[in-house]
Amino acid sequence: MESVLVLYNQIDPSDPAFQESRTGVLEQVKAVLDALDKLGIEAEALAVENLQHLVSLLKLRKEKLFFNLIEEFPGSVRDACAVPALCEAFGAECTGNGTEALFLAQDKARTRAILTAAGLPCPVGVSVEPGCPIPLERLKKGTYIIKPACSDASEGIGEDSVVKIPSQQAAQKVKKIHREFHQAAIVEQFIPSRELNVSIIETCGKVRILPLAEIDFSAFPKEKPRIVDYQAKWVKGSFAYEHTPRIIPAPLEEPLAKKIRTLALQAWRALDCRGYARVDFRLDEKNRPFLLEINPNPDISPDAGFAAALAAAPIPYERFIWMMLQNAIHIRTRNALTAQNGGA
Repeated sequence: MESVLVLYNQIDPSDPAFQESRTGVLEQVKAVLDALDKLGIEAEALAVENLQHLVSLLKLRKEKLFFNLIEEFPGSVRDACAVPALCEAFGAECTGNGTEALFLAQDKARTRAILTAAGLPCPVGVSVEPGCPIPLERLKKGTYIIKPACSDASEGIGEDSVVKIPSQQAAQKVKKIHREFHQAAIVEQFIPSRELNVSIIETCGKVRILPLAEIDFSAFPKEKPRIVDYQAKWVKGSFAYEHTPRIIPAPLEEPLAKKIRTLALQAWRALDCRGYARVDFRLDEKNRPFLLEINPNPDISPDAGFAAALAAAPIPYERFIWMMLQNAIHIRTRNALTAQNGGA
């Protein structure tokens, strides 16, 4: 196996916002490097500042196989989506999803539009652009969750995100997202009952759905929203972090589990995913599934949900890393042959 360059985004220590989630990429870097070492593959990790920095690396580095852990660049989440396309333009290849899937999934409103157009069940919702009020005429009265349209890792999601429509609290939450994130806010019907995560991997064109996982909210008091907010994901010692364990496999009747797997695969195909992804669902009181979002290239740190699903499969972590590298080599070879044949 050729040497591998592990790419990750540079972290700005002077920016205190969401440091827990943004420094989490370092745990992924360590896990991937450890796995590559166990596989006997020469590897190095480099922090990338922005797309211009990446271009300079592509011109200078000898490696043509990259493990892509870049999640965002300072001031631009969308620029990170271009990493796979840039690599391909320089004759290299990186692991995970391509630019199109990353870009489509980055905006939750756009993702919902694609999934809905494909006939998949999604919660009703609207996107509210900065400076605009909530279009109440398009929403029925009820309980909604409000979140940033283009942020990951539950950034901007807390207990105050679950609100009634109409209400002053809802209007204030939308304004807060506009002010702090400088992006649209998603106002989406809150599905109150259960939350499921479906991890998917692909190797050489064959897609496999890993054991389904459910978030256990049983310890939550009645008045606390049953959501995986920022604290639940990142703030160790908080109530939400300590009381949202995963149940793998999820306790579902097989007909429902089969339906969830089918919907997850359809969502994967709708966004043209490749490599690995996680699809998040909520179930209502009647166990009807609703797609929340798709996460191409999700967190693969050892304590994250994706790694837990691998363990339940069971697929050793090093085997997963090897599979993703093989995928990248396969894609690079295919692209090279296509170029030789004049794009035919």
